[in-house]
Amino acid sequence: MVAPEYRLIRSSRKTIALYITPRGLEVRAPRAMPISAIDRFVQSKRAWIEKHRANLCSETDATAEFGLGYGDAIPFRGKACPIVGSPKMRTTRPGYMKGEYADGAFLITEGLQPSEIGFILSRVLKREAEGYIPARVRHYAERMRLSPDSVRITSALGRWGSCSAQRRLNFAWMLMMADDAAIDSVVVHELAHMIHPDHSAAFHRKVREYCPDYDRQHAKLEALGLKIRREGWRR
Repeated sequence: MVAPEYRLIRSSRKTIALYITPRGLEVRAPRAMPISAIDRFVQSKRAWIEKHRANLCSETDATAEFGLGYGDAIPFRGKACPIVGSPKMRTTRPGYMKGEYADGAFLITEGLQPSEIGFILSRVLKREAEGYIPARVRHYAERMRLSPDSVRITSALGRWGSCSAQRRLNFAWMLMMADDAAIDSVVVHELAHMIHPDHSAAFHRKVREYCPDYDRQHAKLEALGLKIRREGWRR
């Protein structure tokens, strides 16, 4: 049986992974892995691929009705925070729109369309992530006696975080919609990959050493990820 068509991305990673995206199936594999081995792996995951393709289609249909407006609320560090139109966010700079998080609310320029509100919120959340997540990495890195080469906030849609072979940690700004305990679980997860670059039993022991309730946090993140995809959040 022929393996499903896919887009291949090779890198210095040590394992192979599949991602279902609006553009199709994406396979990320080690540089040295033979195409024949990649094809066999993809073929072995055919049922998983079809299931998640179907889920993506239903989620895409649901996003057509999703929009963000003044008075709506979005989760921020686990709490529902309202979107408030603010005259203070007006600016004389043409084409420039502002927003900020303050006093438990997102203050956004008045008179914008839902797509514009969503864009500004994504920028605000990324800015908040750039301040909060690296601090949590430093906290746990000190406890775990690790020194990541860098910490970067990204617009990744398919994963909460990643750890490269070069000891570089990446975290999605959407992680700021999770509560603090769930955010910490992702930080610990990626730091643990600096010791165990796989998902072995040793890796999971290390994660649970610093995050004993990891399974509960993972379940919360799964539910949040599904909500984000259904709502149609974009970069």
